Amino acid sequence: LFGIPFSVCILVIVALISFWLLNRTTFGRQVYAVGGNKEASNLSGVSSRRITTVSYAISGFTAALAGIVLASMNQQAIAKAAQGYENDVLTAIVVGGTSLMGGEGSLQGAMFGALLVGMINNGLRLLGVPSTYHSVVKGIVIIVAVAADAYGRYKNSGLKRSGVLTRIFNRKEGSVKPI
Repeated sequence: LFGIPFSVCILVIVALISFWLLNRTTFGRQVYAVGGNKEASNLSGVSSRRITTVSYAISGFTAALAGIVLASMNQQAIAKAAQGYENDVLTAIVVGGTSLMGGEGSLQGAMFGALLVGMINNGLRLLGVPSTYHSVVKGIVIIVAVAADAYGRYKNSGLKRSGVLTRIFNRKEGSVKPI
């Protein structure tokens, strides 16, 4: 379409609809509320069961659309065509800033994460890294992103550290405290 691959057009259309749905509608606010704290959203009058069901239905529709696009790109429809993509998706989501605890994240972050994962995949292929190590690199990226998210949550929580290592390092010379 105008020199642009049709799969990119579908991506842009779905992204725009998703952005509008999540950021400009009551449904989007309810999705974030249920993802952040299901019990609190129930107490606020949000039907978490309905929101979860509709969210899964939308997710299923977009997964089917992605399967159709992948089948058209591969020019064949086999069950194992997308095998191994779950690692790429998880990496894109976590790197994009979506918390695995729920309730946080954005479409823009997910798109950035997908772009970054595509660049990592392309870079690994161009560098000639064997494909057996691609999942190792992406696993390391996931670990770093989750650690950064956990550290940010901890740093902003206002909690005081009181672990064993903190007590050891905060001991003064000459005073012995039991560990």
